[in-house]
Amino acid sequence: MSSIWGSVAMPLYVLEPPQRYNHPYPGPVIERVLPLQEARRACAHMGVHADACSWLAHNTCYLVIPRGGPVKDLRAYVRHERAHCNGWPENHPQ
Repeated sequence: MSSIWGSVAMPLYVLEPPQRYNHPYPGPVIERVLPLQEARRACAHMGVHADACSWLAHNTCYLVIPRGGPVKDLRAYVRHERAHCNGWPENHPQ
């Protein structure tokens, strides 16, 4: 396995949120699963340069989840992004 960093294999994972943020969002959730490049464009449109993103608007949690990205476990992306809707700050404190 190689990576963009050379021949050193870098593990690919989505940071798991702290348990206090890892629960269902108490309001409506709109989840869009998009091909990786479309997900990146949608997130960039929201000012986020990442494979997945989320935001709150009118008490609704919006999730953009990439399909065909480097991490195959889409639920890991959902847990991470939903945690942001539940108040987990962008700097990811534990």
